[in-house]
Amino acid sequence: GGKQALETVQRLLPVLCQAHGLTPDQVVAIASNNGGKQALETVQRLLPVLCQAHGLAPDQVVAIASNNGGKQALETVQRLLPVLCQAHGLTPDQVVAIASNGGGKQALETVQRLLPVLCQAHGLTPAQVVAIASNNGGKQALEAVQRLLPVLCQAHGLTQHQVVAIASHDG
Repeated sequence: GGKQALETVQRLLPVLCQAHGLTPDQVVAIASNNGGKQALETVQRLLPVLCQAHGLAPDQVVAIASNNGGKQALETVQRLLPVLCQAHGLTPDQVVAIASNGGGKQALETVQRLLPVLCQAHGLTPAQVVAIASNNGGKQALEAVQRLLPVLCQAHGLTQHQVVAIASHDG
């Protein structure tokens, strides 16, 4: 995808820098991932929406876009930011933290699905759920915590804090 990314940088660099206020370094960071072409095109399309309608800063949009799957993560932030903030009580900064990793789309969707379960049934705080989700593989980590938290705490004597600490790292 290097050829497509380079051609897209050539085409969109002036637009993204002049019209949207990004720096060349930010454009390069977005382009330098798998799916860089799609991520750049999605930034051009969604940056105004995410900044004006959802209150994100341009550097937050760049952080979300600068990962593998940046296009999907941006589209999912646009869709789920209102839900996660209003219905689930997260802050926009927390949503950005979850989205700014490889697999951001899947992590956001899993937070939407499992946050109520993990908080109500398992006694985690929203901040703990965000910490678990805010890494590469956030989806898998959240699902593992849901499945293993009772076992690890009851059968093996770990505390919730220990389980969250283990789950809050890549891998």
